[in-house]
Amino acid sequence: MVLKKGMFGQSLLDIINSPEYDSLLSIFHMKKYQKKEIIFFPMCADDQVFIVKEGNVRVYLASEEKELTLSILEPGDSYSTHTRAYTQALDDCVLLICKTEDFAKIFTENPAFTSNLIKVLGDLLKNSITIITNLAFQKTDQRIKEYLISMAEEKGTVCVRGVVLEIGQDIGQIAMIIGASRQTVSTIFNEMYRLGILERINRKTIIITDMDRLKEL
Repeated sequence: MVLKKGMFGQSLLDIINSPEYDSLLSIFHMKKYQKKEIIFFPMCADDQVFIVKEGNVRVYLASEEKELTLSILEPGDSYSTHTRAYTQALDDCVLLICKTEDFAKIFTENPAFTSNLIKVLGDLLKNSITIITNLAFQKTDQRIKEYLISMAEEKGTVCVRGVVLEIGQDIGQIAMIIGASRQTVSTIFNEMYRLGILERINRKTIIITDMDRLKEL
């Protein structure tokens, strides 16, 4: 179960840090994880729920040959450990963790938490359909295009030169998200830089200088 921040204006982290729900913090214990560390394995025996306090966490499925990224959790997002997915720290992370049964009581007793459930199902369905569509019908360059457009709509900031996008991931992490090799993704990004569609600011920040041309690819 993924609970995304921004649902109805507040993340779970915002809620439990508010004075009204200050007592709820005692239910959670805080734990730190290092970059690339596996946080929980599939069907973890410890049936828990965690909220991302700091850093980014990758949720993914894996076989011997392939990995499929389901979601990138940011501060304020939450996830359940008792699923078929792996969770991995994309950078140094701090999590707030509690037992699922305790978390269920929070939802039962606090309407502010319960309202978040409505958006959860929509996010999961959207992510699942996107993954299926990408793998079944789209080549790597199309998946990159859809990723950039989606990120621009969600996080982009308009400036004189285009849309500034602090993607928060490097090329290797983007490759994991869209299910492609790092070399292929790097090659496609470099071509977009050459064509003037993208402009690189730093390792994790770009400007989409020609959104119309990106959409036409």
